[in-house]
Amino acid sequence: MFSESHCHLRDLTEEALRKTENDGFTLLITSGIDLESSITAVQIAEKYKIVKASVGVHPWYANEYNLDVEARFKELATSREVVAISEIGLDYVGRMNKQWVREDKYIDKEIQVETLASQLRLARELGLPAIVHDRADGTEIIDMLIDSGNIKTGLAIHGFSKGIEYAKKCVDNGIFLSVGLRTIQAGDPEYLKAVKWAPMEYLLTETDSGTPQGVLIVCDLIAEAKGLSRAEVGEAATRNLMRLCNL
Repeated sequence: MFSESHCHLRDLTEEALRKTENDGFTLLITSGIDLESSITAVQIAEKYKIVKASVGVHPWYANEYNLDVEARFKELATSREVVAISEIGLDYVGRMNKQWVREDKYIDKEIQVETLASQLRLARELGLPAIVHDRADGTEIIDMLIDSGNIKTGLAIHGFSKGIEYAKKCVDNGIFLSVGLRTIQAGDPEYLKAVKWAPMEYLLTETDSGTPQGVLIVCDLIAEAKGLSRAEVGEAATRNLMRLCNL
């Protein structure tokens, strides 16, 4: 039993889905990064039984968030397939533009913070968890999340990439950590220490891609760090994701 807490399924076919199910996956959450992709995420989730959707505006496009977009998100969230608000967060590293070209510049920090606060408020209003992208400084996002009141409706860090002190602050406040394929494969010793330390009941698994099978590698690497089996990691991470999303 495996799960993908954060992917971007754009061209999912019946054949690809059957392969994913045959590999033991029971839950995939596909995420929007703006209004258009959020609509697509919901359409895909409504088509395939094991897929659920999250809707949100990525910090790369934080200047696109407004009351009209929020109203559309509220409409989308009436679908039972919408289980979270994501992909939201802060990113002070750079961004991919709409032509999918990497840029060093990023949206003004104040706009990003305002957009994140608005979407966290939306998550509270809808009673949905928020899955948060963190490429900000230190524990800026964690401090914001603790003060937000969203712990009650559920929180997870997408693509967790920081060290053990950050992990401890998350776990101490009931925030899940989603372990991504690229980060754990990079094998940074301090990051692996954090993964090893983190209680399994607070870990999720993801690829942040269109091919969920990479989760199997994530499970293997978590298992290696924690002295568990692939199956044990997959089952625990899936239970955690279901608990986060009230499934």
